[in-house]
Amino acid sequence: MDSTNYSSDSPVFAKEQDRFSRWAFSERVAQVISKRTDPSSIVIGLYGIWGDGKTSVLNFIEKSLEKNDNVICMKFNPWRFGTEEELLTGFFFTIADALDTELVKTGDKFKAFVKRTASDVTSLAGVEGIGNIVSSFISTIDINELRKRVEKELQNAKKRILVLIDDVDRLEKNEIHILFKIVKLIADFKYTSYILAFDKDVVATSLQDRYSSTKHNAGEAFLEKIIQIPLHLPSIEKQVLREFCFQGIDEAVRLAEIDLSQVQIQDFANSFSYAFDDCLTTPRKAKLYGNILLFALPILKDEVNPVDLMLIEGIRVFCPLLYELLRTNKKLFTGTFTSNIYSNNEQEKDHIKKIIDRTLDKAQNINKESFIYLLKKLFPKLEAVYGNSNYGSDWYKNWNNAQRICSEHYFSRYFTYSIPRNDVSDKLIDKLIYKCENFNLSFDESENPFNDILNTDNAGTLIRKLRQRDVDLNEASSYSLAIAIAQKNQLFPNPDTLYRFLNPFAQAAMLISSLIQNQSINNREKLACDCIDNSPSLDFKLEIFQWLKRKDDDKPEQEAFSDESINIIGKHLGNSIIEELGDTDITLVYPNLVSYIFYILNKYVNHNFANDYITKQILKDDLVLVRILESYVPTSWEMESGLPHKSNFKREQYNHLAEVLDTKIIIENLEKYFPSFFESIEDDFPRDYDDIKEKSTLFIKQFIWLHKYITKEAEITSE
Repeated sequence: MDSTNYSSDSPVFAKEQDRFSRWAFSERVAQVISKRTDPSSIVIGLYGIWGDGKTSVLNFIEKSLEKNDNVICMKFNPWRFGTEEELLTGFFFTIADALDTELVKTGDKFKAFVKRTASDVTSLAGVEGIGNIVSSFISTIDINELRKRVEKELQNAKKRILVLIDDVDRLEKNEIHILFKIVKLIADFKYTSYILAFDKDVVATSLQDRYSSTKHNAGEAFLEKIIQIPLHLPSIEKQVLREFCFQGIDEAVRLAEIDLSQVQIQDFANSFSYAFDDCLTTPRKAKLYGNILLFALPILKDEVNPVDLMLIEGIRVFCPLLYELLRTNKKLFTGTFTSNIYSNNEQEKDHIKKIIDRTLDKAQNINKESFIYLLKKLFPKLEAVYGNSNYGSDWYKNWNNAQRICSEHYFSRYFTYSIPRNDVSDKLIDKLIYKCENFNLSFDESENPFNDILNTDNAGTLIRKLRQRDVDLNEASSYSLAIAIAQKNQLFPNPDTLYRFLNPFAQAAMLISSLIQNQSINNREKLACDCIDNSPSLDFKLEIFQWLKRKDDDKPEQEAFSDESINIIGKHLGNSIIEELGDTDITLVYPNLVSYIFYILNKYVNHNFANDYITKQILKDDLVLVRILESYVPTSWEMESGLPHKSNFKREQYNHLAEVLDTKIIIENLEKYFPSFFESIEDDFPRDYDDIKEKSTLFIKQFIWLHKYITKEAEITSE
């Protein structure tokens, strides 16, 4: 984008550039000055707040006098001088330069006279007090002689001098005082006029601080002694200022090539007018807002919700305190309030309300209620803070799909203007889906669309974003994407956690299941088998099968695999497992998958697989029995530490094991290889040991105890 489109403060010069009807006002001021016949000097104060267009009005005044040979118009910007000494010399040299150009026809220049008569300003370093410094400096120039020469030249040439002094309110307090002392001491030059443009409140406050020991309105009184004609900038109609602002917004949207729907346009316009109308006080504010959008919209295009972005940037411009509060409190504003019984929602609501109220109370030129209305639109969670409306977690998907700022997954983008390190660009997701359309030609892993995108850090985010869009994908893209995910399954983290189904590993398998559902019924079995074949790891093959959607008699309307289809896919998976395992000891290589492998192979390949496996493996390693028992014991989680540990081998685990194994075979082999455990079994169920090393021993004892108990129970029942 062309950088010339940006301008945080761009005063205008020509009549045709006048957007706010200030030319007529400026021209009238110029005419009054140029047509004065009174030779006495005059000091005019042009009052307006920062950004209200004072510089443009000074430009208009200068422009309207451009062809007037009777007025020498010169500009002096004190803000450009770095020190008090530079300010003093700069003022006189600026005037001298203008006079030399317009008046002097001989070699005796005014600027040379000023330099010749003024001593080194560093000699004034020991002079105390601003007034004394100015007076001492002026006296060294021989101000009376300078006045005589200037007045004589002006009278002979029948000309007047107009000194335009801008940006007075940008000076430091000492510099403001120096400038006004200069004007006061030399304002009685004949044929000379001054127009000083500044924010009256800012300058009066600075002067008041200078006279802090005097009466409370000393700053105002000082100005009244110097400013003979106070003029306020003509006010700008709110509608005109709003139109100017919206022109900047339209330009930013156009250059960013963002197409807003009619609904989005209306939504933005209503929210903007409702919240920001009272804040839109100056052309500079309007221009600044447009400039910020020129920066923000292109850099975040397609990565955030454009309406939310434009509104949050409005808060940044018009209420910086609130913007900072939002930026640093992500958890307070995103998502919804939790509904579990342990949450203290009322306390959190009260806290949020207090910090918002406190922030808005400090802000200036805003309508508090209007900003609260805007906040509720941006962050639906606040509906519960300022009312009784509550949004449930089922809204999360809608907010994510719309890239809303209220989504915890998109919030940070609005404030960093970038994609966080562990996040994934939505544009990248679009590119990934597009590349999948060609991937199905070969399914060559070297051409996998994930190759340059996926890593273990962003895997969770990537899968989550794809799951948000899976129902919108066509059949071809779904097929290719499913294969691509299966090929890269080893990059999906699978930590042992309490809610393992939330891990990227399980989420990736769930996504594949959804992508399979996007296929026509005739293609679903094939895709499921292809995904199993393309997965390089056995655990992900099993994960895919686990999350396939099965037919549910309670939900006959839901399309899912029939029992016949599941049997076909299960057999395909079982044969794949057997081929991969060979003579490998499952209990050593896949200790956490033993029970599921036994289930798959027994059900879909050989119903006696587990028994045959034990009979064969026990001859090689008698500890295989111990490892099998341990594999059926679930993992529990400490409430305080959050650390995992093996639980107990209970009746439920015994029943699961009995579904695939003949428990008599296990007992026979335990008696053969671990006879001592049968002698030490007590009447009560063996309890948990604190010593983790003894866990395996405990599981054997618990199994033996359960087997005896269940056998006796069966005998009693049969009687």
